[in-house]
Amino acid sequence: MSDTVVTFQGLTVVQVSQNQAAVISDPQNHIFVLKNCGFVAYGIAGSYDVLAIVDQTHLPNVIKDHVTGAALGRCLEVRMSSNTGPADSAAKGYVVALLYVLARSLLFCS
Repeated sequence: MSDTVVTFQGLTVVQVSQNQAAVISDPQNHIFVLKNCGFVAYGIAGSYDVLAIVDQTHLPNVIKDHVTGAALGRCLEVRMSSNTGPADSAAKGYVVALLYVLARSLLFCS
């Protein structure tokens, strides 16, 4: 596994390898999810923030069928904190990306 994140004077460089994803927020809070590639951006007004580098082969949360209990796949929520209230209020975490990997054994042919 190899990932690289470099941030210097407004320049953000991200490189993720196969089976990895990078979740990035731009200065206007748009969210990008990059897989198996690289990304370079210069923030003139604001900065690009790398919220997470995710190994998609080892997502932590198991998704189970409620009836059979069979594992259907795995998922991960990527959160970004934001303070939307008064200046003295606590920051809240908001889900900005939800990554799923579904089990391949669930494909049925008839």
